[in-house]
Amino acid sequence: MKLKNENGNIKILFCVFLVLLIIVVIAVLIVCFKKDKTINTITEPVYEYFVLYSSNEKVGVIDKTGKELINSEYTDIYIPNPSKDVFFCYKDNEYSILNSKGKEIFSDFSSVSPIIISEVPLEIEKEVLVYEENGKYGLVDFSEKKLTGAVYDEITSLKNKPGCIKVRQGDFYGILDSKGNTIIDIKYNSINGDEYCSEVDGYLKTGYIVSEKNDSGIIYGYIDYKGRKLIEPKYELITRALEYDNEDIYLIVMQNGKKGVIKNKKIIIKPKYQSINYYNVSKIFIVNKNGKYGFFDGNGSEILNTEYENYSVAGNYISVTKNDSMFLYDLHGNLVNTNTYKSILETGNSSYFIAQDESGYFSIISKDVQIDNKYKNVSYAFDNFFIFTNEEGLSGLLNVYTGVEIEPIYDYIILLEGAKALEARKGQTVDIYSKNLEKVLSVEDGVVENVTDDYIAIYSNTELYYIDKTGKVVDNTEVYKNLKLYSYKSEDGKWGFKDSSGKVIVDCKYDMVTELNEYGFAGIYQEGKWGVIDSSGKVIVVPTYEIQTYYLPIFIGKYKLEYMDTKYCIEIANK
Repeated sequence: MKLKNENGNIKILFCVFLVLLIIVVIAVLIVCFKKDKTINTITEPVYEYFVLYSSNEKVGVIDKTGKELINSEYTDIYIPNPSKDVFFCYKDNEYSILNSKGKEIFSDFSSVSPIIISEVPLEIEKEVLVYEENGKYGLVDFSEKKLTGAVYDEITSLKNKPGCIKVRQGDFYGILDSKGNTIIDIKYNSINGDEYCSEVDGYLKTGYIVSEKNDSGIIYGYIDYKGRKLIEPKYELITRALEYDNEDIYLIVMQNGKKGVIKNKKIIIKPKYQSINYYNVSKIFIVNKNGKYGFFDGNGSEILNTEYENYSVAGNYISVTKNDSMFLYDLHGNLVNTNTYKSILETGNSSYFIAQDESGYFSIISKDVQIDNKYKNVSYAFDNFFIFTNEEGLSGLLNVYTGVEIEPIYDYIILLEGAKALEARKGQTVDIYSKNLEKVLSVEDGVVENVTDDYIAIYSNTELYYIDKTGKVVDNTEVYKNLKLYSYKSEDGKWGFKDSSGKVIVDCKYDMVTELNEYGFAGIYQEGKWGVIDSSGKVIVVPTYEIQTYYLPIFIGKYKLEYMDTKYCIEIANK
């Protein structure tokens, strides 16, 4: 009996072990199947270092405290990644690679250089460098660690896709990530990005159009951003229909000289057209066959037959011409009206479009409303509101259902970027209207500037206000969290600084000031000249700089920060 019990226990233990082993194997298989090839997530680096353009027309390097690290004695300096102290310093057709202590680095390499993504605007790979050895090339990181051997004939950056490195061996190309891992094997005659870009991910999810040679010529296929082959090379041409912020991949392909559409892996429009265009806002395809146009939706269903001579698309509407007659359809192919328009324009609201007649006047049209008031110009604002310009050249705002909400008294009105608020100018005065069309500010000689993703500044030589994206006026303590100092204005119109508790740190004696920037410096303006203070309120530069600038200046120490393709600083010569 004892032996029988032991055998039974062994059997039970074996079964338990077998079950656990199966669970582990299944889990591993799930992970393996889910695991994708490396996907680079490129984030905007924090600026720790800046190229400094000195008054002697030479360049050096400063850090974010304004301390000069590299003397201004070079003709040019590249900082591939402004968060890392690796500086390519050029002088007299030679260059040195220096760190923040001015010490030469990468001395064990015969040649190291940054990878240029584009010349104009200048963009450089921020995660990896290229080195040369015996006429071949490899990748090295900023810590001087070799990521690959020097085994490539050429290394370049894939256009518009930072972090994806195109390498060539002989006649064949592949793609590596910025750590040297293979994304696409080196087996294609060409590789190009499909130009897809989204607001959230930028070019992170750009796919790849690849080509191979066969007996009949060059054929193309498609690989998605994870390195998965969606389409084998077999088409004469492939382009991506740029459906932004959508995981679906629409590819316009050519086969036997005719074009069709593939959605992901499925053909939704057969290749039988001379040309195909995609309208992102309306999400429709316009096909051309023998000079006539037709329309398909994003699933490949036909909206209108291929029988129209001309077309115009706006929002939820398609205007077409046939036998000199014009027809207006919705995106389901339903006839809306037969009014004649010179053109129709899409708006930010797919329920509306703006039409222009043969006389050049604009109308606002939807299924429910048609407004024809001889407007010289019309643009969409938000919700049901449109900005219009009358025949006298003055601008106002109307609600398509209730009529004019802001009388046409302004030189122009524009919608503030990313906001439901309006900037209206009349002469030198800027009026700001909120989402509720309340006039919340009126500033003489005002400048309007987005200062964060959520807030906008309106300022002049003596005034400074902030609004949120609905047009509500807010305090600077809401706009900027955790600053050591905040600007404030006294009753006599002078400016100074308080801390977050309201304690006065800098007396109100300046005509204007800026807020502390992310580097801990603020501008102070007095009698037409600018100076600088730090986050403790200490004056770094007394107001002596005569600066001609439209926007409020930004300082890092005693230097002025500029931004074009990248951030850099300039030395200001006192007059």
